[in-house]
Amino acid sequence: MKALEDKEFIGELGLTGECRPVHGVLPTALAAAKADHALILPVGNAAEAGLVEQGRSFGADSLLAVCAHLHGQQLLTISQTDTREVIPDYPDLIDVRGQSHARRALEIAAAGSHSLLFSGPPGTGKTMLASRLPGILTEMSEQEAVETATVHSIANKGFDVGQWQKRPFRAPHHTASAAALVGGGSHPRPGEISLAHHGVLFLDYSRLF
Repeated sequence: MKALEDKEFIGELGLTGECRPVHGVLPTALAAAKADHALILPVGNAAEAGLVEQGRSFGADSLLAVCAHLHGQQLLTISQTDTREVIPDYPDLIDVRGQSHARRALEIAAAGSHSLLFSGPPGTGKTMLASRLPGILTEMSEQEAVETATVHSIANKGFDVGQWQKRPFRAPHHTASAAALVGGGSHPRPGEISLAHHGVLFLDYSRLF
């Protein structure tokens, strides 16, 4: 069928013909754009697919809408997301009172992309300090934002467009399993290490000592 040429489809189809959103849309949109194919997907995924500036993504709410588009009866609207309106929001380092040596260590780690070790009993502010690190890192480049968003797109919770160009801060529980940290499972998903890509991975093992 000629109407299906140069087109890709992704989504979940309900028994009523409803197109339901799914995970993994961003890497699909990137691949479709690279192949110069149009992508038709659920309207709930349209904002995420619209992050790919060079792509042609169309959001549909039902199978009938997809058929109408393919037959040229009622064309779907191309999806475009204006990322200029998305401003990353981070915890502010100004909230930390005192701790001059720890603040200095954060600044040096941020400037040189170094790893950092905080040592001290519970309640001394290690987590509070670490959570302020993403906010003093350099602004994400377009490529870094795409890479980070792509990893989160295929994760269990998917990608929130409101997190665009926001450096992730991941703080897994100290009882997290190896699979939770490195990824895997019967349906493989990225682990905490991958989800912290271009951001901060905070491992708090103070309760083990």
